[in-house]
Amino acid sequence: MPDRTYDTIIIGAGISGLACARQLNKYDQDFLIISKDIGGRILTSEDGNANYGAFFVCSDYDNVLKYVTLKSRIRLRDFCFHENKNTYVLFEPKLVRYLSQFIKAYKLLYKFRKKLRLLRKNSETVSQKKAIENNSFLYDLYMQKASDFIKGHKIDSGTDMYLSKVLYSTTFSEVSEMNAFSFLQFLIPLVTPIYTFTFEKEKMIKPFQDKIKIGSVTDIKFKDDKYKIKTADAILYSKNIVLATEISWSKDFAGVKKVNSPVNTNMIHVKGIAKKEISWKNYQLFSPPGNVQAVADLKDGTYLFYYKNEVPDLKDYFENPYIIASKQWRPAGTINGHNLIESNRGNNMYLIGDYNIAGLEESYITGLYSANQIIQSD
Repeated sequence: MPDRTYDTIIIGAGISGLACARQLNKYDQDFLIISKDIGGRILTSEDGNANYGAFFVCSDYDNVLKYVTLKSRIRLRDFCFHENKNTYVLFEPKLVRYLSQFIKAYKLLYKFRKKLRLLRKNSETVSQKKAIENNSFLYDLYMQKASDFIKGHKIDSGTDMYLSKVLYSTTFSEVSEMNAFSFLQFLIPLVTPIYTFTFEKEKMIKPFQDKIKIGSVTDIKFKDDKYKIKTADAILYSKNIVLATEISWSKDFAGVKKVNSPVNTNMIHVKGIAKKEISWKNYQLFSPPGNVQAVADLKDGTYLFYYKNEVPDLKDYFENPYIIASKQWRPAGTINGHNLIESNRGNNMYLIGDYNIAGLEESYITGLYSANQIIQSD
């Protein structure tokens, strides 16, 4: 690839990088995407039938829904909870003793959802950090420990019995590690319909597929008001640069000192006959801090099996298990902490992605923000 100068180079083609590219393309901006893959944490099986990364979308993902096909709805009745060797479902008599706590939680979630939707709109033109800081309700949640929030609202026992397991399966975190913002955000599926999905990658990239370079960036330098970007086979230049990679890679280039803690998990796509312990419902949610975190029945004779550290003995859960694929997510995200990072790094550099707030829609909007800033400065 010959050396060339672009107005903008985007490094990374996850959902935030692709969002930035679509917005720039819409306004006929000159840009190039450099990425080792397309989709980032939206990773699918070879046949495209199983999502190994992001597993569900919410029905209020106004931007992301344009590029996915909804499949089956995930409902509360599909969950089975595991506490040591005990299993139980949500809708059974003992739920009554926690009913008042669930009513409190639902009221809090509806209030939070309203504020979150406003945040999404504001974050298209104001950096995510500033948008959170400008909303005292959301900012206080971000700076508060989830455990303190739970105690303050007296929903402790209901969280231990049910919500902690929901969160362990979706964030791979214990409640004690989370901030109150993330605690509520990842419980939004309790009040907003969620669905499994297929990512329509070709639809997403079709308008700009000739502006994607598959490869890796080895170095970035800023000199004489432009960026010099080295890849394995070229030296490229740009006025603007958008870092849409994992924060662990981009933070040094962006001069970020403190980031939130990474969350790790491991996934096995397994074919087998489920034993009784995990055949009751479609989704098995386990108790923190256990090694097994979640099991999802894909309804085609295969399952996604998530675990923390030690590779579990699959024969404890399946008859004749066969491993189709495995994936280590290190990190799966950076949601635990109270560090808000500014997207606009100065010198026409933008940092986008899920380093402040996890979630496909939130990441997409950071890409919109960076593109809008570039378009306005043109």
